[in-house]
Amino acid sequence: MTAPERDPTLSDAEARLGALLSAAHRRFWLHARVGLLAEIAGADLGTALAGIARRHRHTDIRLLVDDDLALKEQLPSLVESIKRLPSAISVRRLDASEEGPQTLTAIADHNGWMELTQARGRRILRGDIDDRPGTQRAVQDFEANWILSDEAIELRRLLV
Repeated sequence: MTAPERDPTLSDAEARLGALLSAAHRRFWLHARVGLLAEIAGADLGTALAGIARRHRHTDIRLLVDDDLALKEQLPSLVESIKRLPSAISVRRLDASEEGPQTLTAIADHNGWMELTQARGRRILRGDIDDRPGTQRAVQDFEANWILSDEAIELRRLLV
């Protein structure tokens, strides 16, 4: 029996996320529903973030997720990287509306961004690895959500 064909938008999103991770030198911010992130993040996401953290001592890596317990369960390799680099990777939690679309936004430095939106069975991918104005808008949205977020309690328990 053959495996069902993967949605090409998810494949494109996975490739773009990889390109953003490769392009990031000092800043990588990710705001995502954990379920959507798990669909496109490979097992090497934690390794890629650790690589960014080790490139420069003043890196700014932030993860904003809807469910830190789900992050621990669905992406254990990412959580292992977070545990190894607690001072380099900040994780916060922001409850997401159940009725709203699922989104994933990634921002690399000041140049690149992507947004994957999933609603009613449709997926839309926007952004580019070289788009300063779009990146600035994504940064403003991310910062507004970061301010509203809380500490990721499940991950804090792992780090203590």
